[in-house]
Amino acid sequence: MADYLNVVDLFSGPGGLSRGFEDARNHNFRFKTVAANDIDESAGKTFQTNHEETEFILGSIAKEETKRKIISAVKKKTKRTTVDLVIGGPPCKGFSLANKMTRDMSNPMNHLMYHFLEMVKRLNPSAFVMENVPGILAIEDGNVVKGLIKKFNDLGYKNANYMLLNAADYGAPQTRKRAFIVGSKSEIPIEPPKQTHGSKEERKNNPKLLPHVKLIDAINDLPTIRSGSTESNSDEYLNPPNEFQAEMRKKSAKVKNHVVTKNTPIVIERIKTVPPGGNWENIPRKLMQVDGKYAGIEKAHSMIYKRLRKNEPAITITNFRKGMMIHPTQNRLFSVREAARIQTFPDDYVFKGGLSDKQQQVADAVPVMLAKKVSESLLKHLHQVIKIASV
Repeated sequence: MADYLNVVDLFSGPGGLSRGFEDARNHNFRFKTVAANDIDESAGKTFQTNHEETEFILGSIAKEETKRKIISAVKKKTKRTTVDLVIGGPPCKGFSLANKMTRDMSNPMNHLMYHFLEMVKRLNPSAFVMENVPGILAIEDGNVVKGLIKKFNDLGYKNANYMLLNAADYGAPQTRKRAFIVGSKSEIPIEPPKQTHGSKEERKNNPKLLPHVKLIDAINDLPTIRSGSTESNSDEYLNPPNEFQAEMRKKSAKVKNHVVTKNTPIVIERIKTVPPGGNWENIPRKLMQVDGKYAGIEKAHSMIYKRLRKNEPAITITNFRKGMMIHPTQNRLFSVREAARIQTFPDDYVFKGGLSDKQQQVADAVPVMLAKKVSESLLKHLHQVIKIASV
């Protein structure tokens, strides 16, 4: 019988972090999310649909009322006032490398991490995990992270530190770096997860590493969606699964959420001109013009109309509709399910809300496989701590 360690997930989004943490095992130990919180209603519906036993609290964590509701949910579910682990990813827009204007503490978005700190103080867990974009490590020359770690130290988390991990190195078909600030009340260090996949060059030095998962090998069993359509004509998988696809399809008999934004004829014509690895710069100017002009073309981001390469991991998935991220072999944008595959959500994970809500949820989430690897490190660490304490 499993020994469950109770978790609170803050800034939960659709639940990628929770799903990864719940998927991990170490001996008889596993995590169970007892309460979660987010301000986004659609993300909340997705979370509740996929984590039925978790008490979900909708609302801004900046409000005292929301904090109290989270603590009440913990008491209701556990009969205790504390938990074993607090996890969460405060919104990263302020820290993002794409945000060149306010990547410092003047951006109010960047203050949400202190509400995470406050909840760690009030819930007093054995350990915590705070996920964010790599840009957090560079804010104010690294002093923000140093200050955060010092605050966690002051709360009794003696070994607080950070890890910088790339999802592609742990089996995700996506190059997506994430920072994890972790800590526990033990002096034993929390070891980062061991890398399992690598580039050709890395595998020369370490033959035990598996090749990075290619984008095409992650999605080519999903039904074709014709240009101009919003969904496929079938919900049947196309072919027998490879190893990655088999893992994604394990609990799913049919394809769900395989839907895309409907594009206008002019957008489809633009997409057709973009080669693998190309972007808006490859599109003839006459196709980019509207009423004889294309305002601000010189300021367009390199990710606009970006067609991904099929034989390598995807680049970091941002909002794939706003960025016009193009399928590697079909002349259309990515579907919600394809993006979810890239983020390693299993196919039984159902997204709720309108199409744009689903697209944003998937784009903002933590890759499930990466979350699982971090979870395994925490479980191993906590098992070691509990074992020592019982001697």
